[in-house]
Amino acid sequence: MPVRRVREIRTCSRCRSLKLRCDQLKPSCQRCTRANAPCSLGACLDTDEPGTGSSNSVIETPPQSGTEPSPPSITELERQLQLENKNDETTTQEASTVKQRQRAQLSCIRCHRLKVRCDRDLPCSRCRVSGWGKFCEYRYRTEKANPPLDTGAPKKMGQDPDGRVKSWLAQRRGATHWDDLISALKVRAGLDDLAVRHMVTELIHQQSSEVSDDFVLPENFPFNSPAASKFVSMDTVHDLLQQHREKYQSYMDGYLALYQASFPIINNAVFSSLAEKYWNDPRSMDVAWLASFLMVLALGCFAATRDQRSAMELCMAAEACLGKTSFMVQPDILAVRTLCLMVLAKQSLNATCRTFDSCWTLLGIVTRAATAIDLHKQPMPHHGLQGDVGDWQSEQALWSTVVYFCIQVAMVTGKPLLVSADMFVERIPVSTQTNDPWVMLIDVYPTICQIISRISSNTDKPLYDEVVKHNDHVRQLMDASLSKIHGKPRLYITLDIFFRRILLVLHRSYALHSAASSIYAVSYWASLECSLAILVHYRDLEDQRGPDNTDLISRLFKSDIFAAMLTVCSHLSHQEAPLSAGSAIPPRRIILNTLQACIAIWGREVHQSTCFKIGLMILDLVLKFLPDV
Repeated sequence: MPVRRVREIRTCSRCRSLKLRCDQLKPSCQRCTRANAPCSLGACLDTDEPGTGSSNSVIETPPQSGTEPSPPSITELERQLQLENKNDETTTQEASTVKQRQRAQLSCIRCHRLKVRCDRDLPCSRCRVSGWGKFCEYRYRTEKANPPLDTGAPKKMGQDPDGRVKSWLAQRRGATHWDDLISALKVRAGLDDLAVRHMVTELIHQQSSEVSDDFVLPENFPFNSPAASKFVSMDTVHDLLQQHREKYQSYMDGYLALYQASFPIINNAVFSSLAEKYWNDPRSMDVAWLASFLMVLALGCFAATRDQRSAMELCMAAEACLGKTSFMVQPDILAVRTLCLMVLAKQSLNATCRTFDSCWTLLGIVTRAATAIDLHKQPMPHHGLQGDVGDWQSEQALWSTVVYFCIQVAMVTGKPLLVSADMFVERIPVSTQTNDPWVMLIDVYPTICQIISRISSNTDKPLYDEVVKHNDHVRQLMDASLSKIHGKPRLYITLDIFFRRILLVLHRSYALHSAASSIYAVSYWASLECSLAILVHYRDLEDQRGPDNTDLISRLFKSDIFAAMLTVCSHLSHQEAPLSAGSAIPPRRIILNTLQACIAIWGREVHQSTCFKIGLMILDLVLKFLPDV
């Protein structure tokens, strides 16, 4: 009889019948032990040597059937299998788990979640095109995947040679001051995103408890402020006004000197006559005009005395009076004036950056009210009386102020513009018909709105050649607008800072490139020039500080000033970067002295809000990383 080569059966009969893996432990395997079932391995001797068997052995005769116990029935096998399913679940899962190779996650979180290819930029192109650029983040990011641009200049540690920080800052639409803050730290300190954000957060937590009165006015002012409920009764409003009657003239002078000179919101001639009429007969005045009167007194009180409590009470009374009108359904010119005064009060009284975010929402209502009464379509009277022309100019100056606020807040917050160039299509140019600088700005706004909308676009950003053309156009508009302002220094400063900030936003994506001085020269020099011009205005406002509190105007531009200081720090962070064109005087020390003087001015407001306090600490920290002159 021929010899057959067969496999030696080492598993127990029960595991073999159930087709399960057997651990071959003697005298009973674990499965049989857990199931409390007899195991065929118990019939084997424990003294068997482990090496006596082999996977293939020669067996001359088949095993006798009597050496093994009879296999259990099918019903018994099913019952036993169900009993031990729960015990074997973990073992089965571990046995079936396939080990995967640990791979580094180089894509951004969103691309990794969607399982699409990521270009590893910051923000990546997919997030930027789809509108998620602000939320593009990387879980693990130590360096940029793309190689840095080799300009031939020696690179120093901590100077961000690949331009990642600056390109990220350039792609931020509104260039909010916290983004500028983080980028300025990373330019010189060589820190990553998480480290810088952690540093800023720690500073905020450390200092936020020390300054508690950030908001003189509530964040939701002028809607549902709790303190406004005190002035529901008109008798309470009249009593409040009577308390300030003796100081009424000083309040009016303070408002006209500080705010009306820069923002012509009210018609001064008509307003003064109505104010005299009110004091003669308080009950005869309309509640809508009374709301604007209270806001003028509130701003004038703060400008003349800096009395926050009195200014807040007057603002709360104005909110209560405005709430008694139907400005949401049937707005009028008085409602628009009052709302603009409230925007001005929020930016001036509240020394915090969060004011601009709340102003953007409020300006949506202001713009709606202005367009509802066709303020943007008012034609100039050709053959009317002189009074009609004066009223028209006052209304157009008010509309120009509304558009100014919309553009300013959009640039600071990065939110969409609340006005568009289409709103000026039906207008006839008025530059040759009036000498009012604010009315003349209406002819400038369509171009500015188109430029801002293009820069804010996620898919149609202008190329460098287009930026240069826009730069020339904006400078022509700026020269034409500012050349006709004579004897009004505060108005000049207001409009000059406005145009300078537009240029900063226009050139940001190219001016902050690591090799901007050589490949994007126009943007590089424009960014440095505009930033220094804003700082010079900031210093001039402080030098003009007097009894009329001229320095309060700088609060309206606190975000512009902070962005300008950090932009200058970015230029100074490179020792080899050119800072003058053909000048024999070393400009680095002059620029640094100007920056330090502005930081010292900024430091005088640290007791007003957390934003000023944290901003000063960050600016001092950035100065430490600047190279020695």
